[in-house]
Amino acid sequence: MNISRTTIPRRAFVKGGLAGALAFPYLATAKNALGRTTLALIGAGKQGRHLLHQFLGQDVVVTAVCDCDRARREDRTRVVNEYYEKNPQLGVPKDVCRAVADFHAVLADPAIDMVCIATPDHWHAYLAVEAMKAGKDVYCEKPLTHTVNEAKVIMAVSAKTGRILQTGAMQRSGLEFRTACEIVRNGGIGRITAVDTLFGGPSRPPADFEDPSRAAEEGAPNPDVDFDLWCGPAPRVPYSDKLSPRGVHDYFPGFWRNHDYFGLGGVGDWGAHQLDIAQWGLGMDESGPVKIVKSTEAPSRDPKCGGRRQKGVSFVYANGTVVRHADGKTKWRVVFYGTEGIVCVNRGQFAVWRGKGRGPDRDQLPGLDAGVGGEGLTRTAFWLTDASDPSANDKSLLDAVNKATKAFGLKKAKVKLYKSLNHPADFVQCCASRQQPISRAEVGARTSILCNLANLSYVHDTGFDWDPAKNVFANGTGHAAWLDGFYAARGNLSVKE
Repeated sequence: MNISRTTIPRRAFVKGGLAGALAFPYLATAKNALGRTTLALIGAGKQGRHLLHQFLGQDVVVTAVCDCDRARREDRTRVVNEYYEKNPQLGVPKDVCRAVADFHAVLADPAIDMVCIATPDHWHAYLAVEAMKAGKDVYCEKPLTHTVNEAKVIMAVSAKTGRILQTGAMQRSGLEFRTACEIVRNGGIGRITAVDTLFGGPSRPPADFEDPSRAAEEGAPNPDVDFDLWCGPAPRVPYSDKLSPRGVHDYFPGFWRNHDYFGLGGVGDWGAHQLDIAQWGLGMDESGPVKIVKSTEAPSRDPKCGGRRQKGVSFVYANGTVVRHADGKTKWRVVFYGTEGIVCVNRGQFAVWRGKGRGPDRDQLPGLDAGVGGEGLTRTAFWLTDASDPSANDKSLLDAVNKATKAFGLKKAKVKLYKSLNHPADFVQCCASRQQPISRAEVGARTSILCNLANLSYVHDTGFDWDPAKNVFANGTGHAAWLDGFYAARGNLSVKE
C-alpha cells in the first residue's frame, strides 16, 4: 500500500469505517537476506530505547530504527550496530541496522518481519493497523489507541490479518500480578464487589506550550525533527521541546501525555496498566463495563486542567462489580475487595488478607502497609519492600507469592492464567508459534477503551451507559462523535497537507 505523508491517517482508517480499513490487501512477509526474523523500532525516545535493549536480547535482528528526530534515530542505530559488532557470535553482519526518517519506508519493506511501536499515543493505532496490513507482527506500547473507534478497528484488522499483536501492558508478565489475579479468578477472596485502581488524572485542554512564560525558548526551531510528521494525524501545533524533546533525552515527556491532541493523561498512561490488571482479575478481557459513573470529586483548581475532575470516575459491570479510579488514599495501585478477603498488588509488592469479617475501609488501607488488617481479616502473604514494619514482610516477593499459592491451592486451581515472565520475549515466541500472546490485540484494545471512556467522562463531565459487545453508548446516553476522541468532539478532523 502506497501512502504519502500528506494522507489524512485518522480519517483513512477510522472515519472511513472498518470497510475502508479492511479493503487493502494483506502482504505476505518476504524472506529477508539474513534468513532470520527482523525487527524495526519506530519511536526512539526513552521508552523506545528501553524496549530496543529488550529486543536485542531476543532471537531477532534489529535492522532499522525509525524516528522523525535525526539525533535520536542516528544515536540508536549506532548503538544497535555497536552491539552486533561487539557480539560477533551472533553472526549479524556489520552495520545491519539503518536509520530511517519516515515510517512509510519501514512499512513498505517486506524484509522487516515485525515492528516495535513506541511513539506518542496518537500514532499507535495508525501504525499498528498499517503494519499488520503490510504483513508485519506488532509490539505496540500502551495505551494501544487514542480513541475508542481506533480500538475497534485494531481488533478487526488483527482478526482479519492473523498478525500477532502484543500490547506493552507488561504488568501481565509480572509474577505478583498473575498470582493476584489467579487468587481472584479462582474465588480465593469470594465474590469481588469492588476494585480500586490508582493512577493520574485525565488529559488537559490543548495548549501550545507547557510553560507559556518561556515560549520563545521552548518553541525555538529544532532542525533535527520533522515536527509536521511528529504531529501526524493530530491537529498541527507549534513546535515545543516539551512535546518532542531536543536530541537524546532520558525522561518521559509529560506534556504530550497530558495534551488532548496526543495523549489521555494519567488515565491513559498508568491507567492502561492498572485497568488492564482489573480486567484480567475480573475475567473481562473480552468484555467491559455497562455503565460509567461520573465523578463527584471537586474539579481541579489548576488552570491547566480546564476545571476537569481528576479522580472518582467508576465503571459498573453487569454483575454489579465496581471498578473505581481511586482517590490516592492508599499507595496500592490495584486492590481487589472480595466478600472473603482483599488482594493488593503493586510492581514488586504483594499482600493478601483473608477472612469473612469486615475489611478495612478505604481510609484505612494505608494501614495495610504496616501489616494492619481489618476486623476479621488475617494476613496470608505480605511483601512490601518499604513497609514501616519489616517484620511484617515475607523474606521476598517470591516467598510471599509461594505462600499465597499454597494457601489458595493455586497449583491445582481450576483457572490457570497465561504465564509470561518477559513481555518482549513472549511476543517473539508467539510470532514464531503463531499463538496469541499474553496481551493480544483484544486485551489491549479493551483496556484502551476503558481508558478512553474514563477520559471522556472527565472531559465532558458526565456519565453514560455502555454496550461492551458492540462498543457503543447505550440507552440514549453519550454521543457517537466522542468515540473518535477529542478531534471529533471539537469538529476538527482535518490534518494539514
